Amino acid sequence: MTTLILFEDHRATHLQPLTLTRPVHDLRTGLLTIREKWERALGLAAAGGPATGHWNRLFHFKQQTSISGAGLWINARYLPTPELVVAIEQALSGHLRCGDDLVAVRSDLTQTAAWLAGGHPMPTNPAHDVDPAIAPSIRYPWDLFLAAPREIAADIAALGWPAGRGAGVSETAIIDHPERVFIHPTAVVEPGAILVAEAGLILLAAESRVMAGAILRGPVAVGEAASVQMAARISAGTCIGPRCKVGGEVASSIFHSYSNKAHDGYVGNSVFGQWVNLGAGTTASNLKVTYGGVAMWDWPTGETVDSGQQFLGVIMADHSKTAINTKLNTGTVCGVHSVVAADGFPPRRIPSFTWVLPGGQAVYRLDEAVVAMERMMARRSVALEPAYREMMEAIFQAERG
Repeated sequence: MTTLILFEDHRATHLQPLTLTRPVHDLRTGLLTIREKWERALGLAAAGGPATGHWNRLFHFKQQTSISGAGLWINARYLPTPELVVAIEQALSGHLRCGDDLVAVRSDLTQTAAWLAGGHPMPTNPAHDVDPAIAPSIRYPWDLFLAAPREIAADIAALGWPAGRGAGVSETAIIDHPERVFIHPTAVVEPGAILVAEAGLILLAAESRVMAGAILRGPVAVGEAASVQMAARISAGTCIGPRCKVGGEVASSIFHSYSNKAHDGYVGNSVFGQWVNLGAGTTASNLKVTYGGVAMWDWPTGETVDSGQQFLGVIMADHSKTAINTKLNTGTVCGVHSVVAADGFPPRRIPSFTWVLPGGQAVYRLDEAVVAMERMMARRSVALEPAYREMMEAIFQAERG
């Protein structure tokens, strides 16, 4: 029996701060996480790979003693395509590379144990080059929203749901191009909502809700038990993860899960982690007044990199929050547990566990942050696990200790 093992290479750190609290394979683009996409594409359950992040215990990685067979190692930064899956299946006696990146390799039981102990796969069999056109990858956080339109379509194909209005759609809701709208039987679309799928597919997952008067213009994906608030305007390329509440105006942005932007305000070309809350009226710029390219902080190096993007808003890690009427500049990066409550525009790089206030910045004390976490998570009936607390303590010590 073959076990799917998702590993991280030397480029994976550039996905921080989103991956300070999760492995790369738990990042979301489209409806599904990267792990969920590979499991469906290959028909295999993932055991995870060598665990080296703050999130080790939280994600309960299986170690070599629990893997009882051959391994199929997949670079977690890569996204499955039908062509890439065929290439993996054909490369039985070799490994796949895309440029300098190792994409996929198989191991026997002895190799699996050695590679897990060493922290990464070390293939010696022949290499086969794979065309980048069939092997899309995520190198920086903004690649997540750039991939979203393609990944929404891929997830719809993987899920196999029928198109159409669905039993939970109000008779007064407007569904343009219903053959391009995929609605789970338990999803609800309230009166007066408008779903426009002319330019892209729309996917509504189980128990999701599009409230009265909201407008969705595809491609858009709304996750399990997530809600689009009344009169919201959700534009192409937006992925709203499980149990998020999103309102106001949103374009080409990703919300991982349990995050809220429930009120008016605009965000575009942005990525938000888990348990993020944007105060009413929060607005993020995603275009410079010069119309030039946006440079953004690379979290592990502390240097700016040219994103190659004209439109780029905010990358915000887990548990970060903004006060009402907050303004965020183009290309802002917020770490874990940052709170922005400043007059005017705050800095474009906000460290983890930081209060940004009108008078300057202050460290967000760990004990106070934990209390806020517990309160926020309890509102969604989610308990703060000891492993989750330990992860936050480790991030605090690494970034503020």
